[in-house]
Amino acid sequence: MKNQRTKVFQLRLTSDELLNLKEKAVPYQSVSNYIRQAVQEFTHVDVRQQIEMMQDLRAFYRKFQNELSWAGSNLNQSVKRANELAVAGLLAPSYVYEVLLPSIQDMQDTLNKLKEDLELLHRNSRLMR
Repeated sequence: MKNQRTKVFQLRLTSDELLNLKEKAVPYQSVSNYIRQAVQEFTHVDVRQQIEMMQDLRAFYRKFQNELSWAGSNLNQSVKRANELAVAGLLAPSYVYEVLLPSIQDMQDTLNKLKEDLELLHRNSRLMR
């Protein structure tokens, strides 16, 4: 004998929540089927960990987006200025050591930090599988 669904669960929703729920349930046989599937998937530890990992990854990209933009802009300005001075025959070796190389080192440090954090995220994501 097949296990019959005889129990009813009541849930209060706003009109917007109901509309949103019905829209998301379109690919499923029914709203009930969608809710059962969502509950089953979300209660699995792996799914919750994957959601947390995606949130961590999103925060990671936000954090480094500004830093990479800043470092890249500084590097571009330094190289442009060095090129202008070289063309004019005014590029002193001290400029390379005092301005250009520190900018390049800052960029390298930022990229190394980015790489380390990406590797950590990758290792964590592999542990979740």
